[in-house]
Amino acid sequence: MQWWCAATAADWQWSWRPYPGVWLVVGLIAAAYLGALTRARRRATVPSRQPVYFAIGLVCLWAMLDWPIGALGAGYLLSVHTLQYIVMTLVAMPLLLVGLPQPFWPEPGSAGLARLLHRLSHPALGLALFAATMAVTHVPAINESLMKSQLGSFAVDMVWLLGAFGLWWPVLAPEGYVRMSLPAQIGYLFVASIPPTLPAAFMVFAAYPIYGLYELAPRVGAVSAGGDQQTAGLIMKACSDPILWIAMAIVFFRWQRAEARADGEAAGPTPQESPS
Repeated sequence: MQWWCAATAADWQWSWRPYPGVWLVVGLIAAAYLGALTRARRRATVPSRQPVYFAIGLVCLWAMLDWPIGALGAGYLLSVHTLQYIVMTLVAMPLLLVGLPQPFWPEPGSAGLARLLHRLSHPALGLALFAATMAVTHVPAINESLMKSQLGSFAVDMVWLLGAFGLWWPVLAPEGYVRMSLPAQIGYLFVASIPPTLPAAFMVFAAYPIYGLYELAPRVGAVSAGGDQQTAGLIMKACSDPILWIAMAIVFFRWQRAEARADGEAAGPTPQESPS
């Protein structure tokens, strides 16, 4: 029995396989969240929508790591591997962060973890961490050497989540940590859409498969290695950009609401008309 999804070079079977390592990680995250949520509710009111966001994010993460998507992406289809990356970094992680109540985080300005989180909220560092993790984990030699072992495959998944945290923390961090204005966050997210272009272009326009792991993997259905790689490149760009555009739109509307509130407060209360 495998504890984590990794490349096996065995023929693909649509029969269910257990991956207890995935269940353990997801279960530990859920347990830690429930404990943090209980403590947060003792200190402040937690919006009811936050646990919903966290639950959706955790389900997305679970779906990407467990059978069948986790197994297909680990050693059979590069397109599924890319789908895992997009959902884990651009969907699951922001939902998990939005779902964490503010009392969960240490007070800004305190020592230890708060100081580290404050440094990670710098936008340049967030973009650098996101771009670096994406670039390193998509280098063919590194990817192929890691995905062949359960520990290496686990490391790739955790590095993806680390890079995703680096990307979203400057935008979604609670008050006291965020350094950017709302207009600057829109520009930041636009810049974040640029790094995926490079690996996407390599995968779409390469004349031959660049990942030996997926080229030599047992075929799943009638999907060829070349077609799988081109699909992966299209997913990398065609799926990541709309997600980031949606995030930019959300920030834009938050900005507009903030401007409207500020204008209303500056105008002050409207005098009531005297009765005729």
